Amino acid sequence: MKVSKVKTMVQIYTDNRYKITGNIYIVENARITDALDAAARQSQFLPVTDTVVVFPDGTRKDERFLLVRFSAIEILYQIEE
Repeated sequence: MKVSKVKTMVQIYTDNRYKITGNIYIVENARITDALDAAARQSQFLPVTDTVVVFPDGTRKDERFLLVRFSAIEILYQIEE
């Protein structure tokens, strides 16, 4: 059975001062908190696509795909498009 997911743009701040902007995919009509809780129970990492990473020194890098360790996330919020 295929589950329909929607692309959701988020901004993530990590414990080592990285800022990551990119897309996560959550089940359609699910709350983002419920989707993240379910994902954290299944894996230690959150897949994020089409990312822009801002390093602590201010440099930026675009990456098509990252895995962000859940335990490193300090702040995550949805960006309304």
